[in-house]
Amino acid sequence: MKVIQHTSALLILQERLLGIRLLGGATALFGFFIFIIFAFPFDLFGCFCIAIAAVMATLSPIETCTFNKVNDLIILEKRHWFRRRVQRHRITTIQGIQVEENHWLGTPFYQVKLKFASGYRPALTQFATTDRIAQHSIAERIRDFLDIGHFPSIS
Repeated sequence: MKVIQHTSALLILQERLLGIRLLGGATALFGFFIFIIFAFPFDLFGCFCIAIAAVMATLSPIETCTFNKVNDLIILEKRHWFRRRVQRHRITTIQGIQVEENHWLGTPFYQVKLKFASGYRPALTQFATTDRIAQHSIAERIRDFLDIGHFPSIS
């Protein structure tokens, strides 16, 4: 996640899935070269690749997390091209911010999760990442912003 805005009363974090955008860019580049180098009917495959890349770029999700101290509100928003899902929670109900560690095929993946008094633990992002340092940095930044003590990571 990337910090979009940070003031004393507002913290906005945003995640754009870089992997999908890179894959879309590579697909578009591949399609462009196919279109330029080959003649009909093979150049139609290049056009198809470019169209697929456009769809990938359009449909890639954007996740935004807004912490607003003035309104005592956290807004977790996941936007796709055709739909938008928003969750609202009170900042005062947060008990902690934790970095959860999961292993898949021997590789550790990390994800920042909020811990509410009700026991509900939403993740800030839909997908976990292998970048442990970035996830701990985001968690620490949120803790500092909300003046919440340190909670250990979960494995």
